[in-house]
Amino acid sequence: MTDYTRTSTFSDLASSSSRSFSASEIDFFAQDELITIVPNFSIHSNPSKSLECISGVFGPFAPSRETQVPLWLALALWKRKKCDIKAPEWMSVEYLQTVLELERGEPGAFQPLPFHYVEIAHFLFTAGKQESLPKQVFEEKESKVRDLINLIQKTRQGKILQGLSLMQEAAAVKLNNLSAMELNAVRGFFTGTLDSFTRHANMKEGLGVLTEVPVDGDQEMQVDAGPSPARNLRR
Repeated sequence: MTDYTRTSTFSDLASSSSRSFSASEIDFFAQDELITIVPNFSIHSNPSKSLECISGVFGPFAPSRETQVPLWLALALWKRKKCDIKAPEWMSVEYLQTVLELERGEPGAFQPLPFHYVEIAHFLFTAGKQESLPKQVFEEKESKVRDLINLIQKTRQGKILQGLSLMQEAAAVKLNNLSAMELNAVRGFFTGTLDSFTRHANMKEGLGVLTEVPVDGDQEMQVDAGPSPARNLRR
């Protein structure tokens, strides 16, 4: 069985840039993602049987009645044995196998997945590991789901890294369906690279264009001074 871990390639890229969030910060943002639970209790003090929180109203809570709550609330209730957590539909073996095949078959496209799919998977496989949350949520399919998500993540990272290696000039870059962790990892690289392209282009404008001018029958290289920004090079 493959133990679920977030691959280190993008973590290293993100940690090397001051313009990126840390993995723990991305995890924190993902805690507000909704997930389905099956409560085994009711809130009798509230006629609506709902729970009012700073981030919103969640519920109603009634035995055996599915409802959606943020990840942080789902874990808090589960640890108190107040609910069961259901696996998201996109984390079924059949769906993940289809996504993996499409990711491998379409090198220039990324399949739509939840924006925080990496963090949600990491949460479900690690947050309640000591209490066997993964086994309870995924039952006998736990190992297969882990493997498929790891393969999907590595496949997508390979495609992104390949795309980054092809960047040769400043241009508008369009990457659809990237997740929060994937975007965070390449944000610093993209912005730094585009800044470098811009500075290089400004330097070329300041230096002007080399032209050949005939002088006494010989060819001499002459610089068209162009606009004055060339003075910036003296700094």
